[in-house]
Amino acid sequence: LLGPSAQNVLKMLVPCVSVFARCAPRQKEAVITALNGAGRYTLMCGDGTNDVGALKQSHIGISIISVPEIEAKQRSATEAVLSLRRKKGSASDAPSKKKKDEKSGMTMEQSLQQLAEAQEELSQVALGDASVASPFTSRTMSIKCCKDVLQQGRCTLVTMLQIYKILGVNCLVNALVLSKLHMHGVKQGDRQLTAVGVVIAGLFFFVTKGKPLSSLSSQRPPSSVLCKQALASIGSQFLIHFIAIMAATNVSLPYLDPDDPSITPDGPFNPNPLNTSCFLMTVLSTINTFMINYRGRPYMQDLRENKLLLRSIQICLGVLFTSALEIFEPMNQLLQLSPLPSFGFKITLCGIMAVDTIVAYKVEKALVKFYEG
Repeated sequence: LLGPSAQNVLKMLVPCVSVFARCAPRQKEAVITALNGAGRYTLMCGDGTNDVGALKQSHIGISIISVPEIEAKQRSATEAVLSLRRKKGSASDAPSKKKKDEKSGMTMEQSLQQLAEAQEELSQVALGDASVASPFTSRTMSIKCCKDVLQQGRCTLVTMLQIYKILGVNCLVNALVLSKLHMHGVKQGDRQLTAVGVVIAGLFFFVTKGKPLSSLSSQRPPSSVLCKQALASIGSQFLIHFIAIMAATNVSLPYLDPDDPSITPDGPFNPNPLNTSCFLMTVLSTINTFMINYRGRPYMQDLRENKLLLRSIQICLGVLFTSALEIFEPMNQLLQLSPLPSFGFKITLCGIMAVDTIVAYKVEKALVKFYEG
């Protein structure tokens, strides 16, 4: 069955079959090998030595524990707990914890204790050959672990894709600052760089705190950061940020002092309207990349459910707009921001920041809808 001629036949036959039953170990391995050869991605779940060959051949191998006595004990306790909970929900008055389940004859306390004992016994069961052959081992007797692996895998994949997109957009923005804007004398102070570094580190940490959803979506996430959707997203976001940053730069250039030594590319850092407006715009574009590229449903928690990331973004946006309007002067001095020329300049700068945020968000949502439907 593993020979070239047999595999050529199985590659055409196996994808047309939904259920394979009563298979010998070599037959299981041959089926998995044929599916791999047909271009499919395979997941194999097994509990014994007869599954080792198929577990090794599959892309994802999961070994589970097979102990019939403990399994029966766990199933009995779980059914009793569920039965008592259903009765508690349907009863008009709260039932006593001493009330017994009619089928098992156990109270809620006894059922929970038996369930805990079964879990403790499972943790002490020695792992078999299947766990050696597979990268994943589940100390359960249910194939629910297959769904857990898919959910966790999709959540991890989407998280890494959005991190790469964030890094891509931020690198392009930093390249703009270090090239074209540097020729205008745009620089950042030490305290500004320190504050931005701490904020970005915290936001990256909070991005990874997103948890997978309890349900498995039928829609598949992008498989690579080099796909059309990711490249179009990175390119469109950078274009929007580029236009916004250059607009803020052009608004600030007339207010520069031509005798200021800091406007030369190699001059020292000195707070001026150009440095201040470009700093606010570049930090805003960085914060927007975290908000816009956070994927959320249907693969992981939505941004509104990731409270740490949501609150951090809200605080950062509030600080940026507060600094642009010069509402709290000590904060501007701490961030080495210069006083802005006029109230009209502040309103114009805030308008550019708001348009940048809204347009980038709308374009990203339009791209997601276009590519994923």
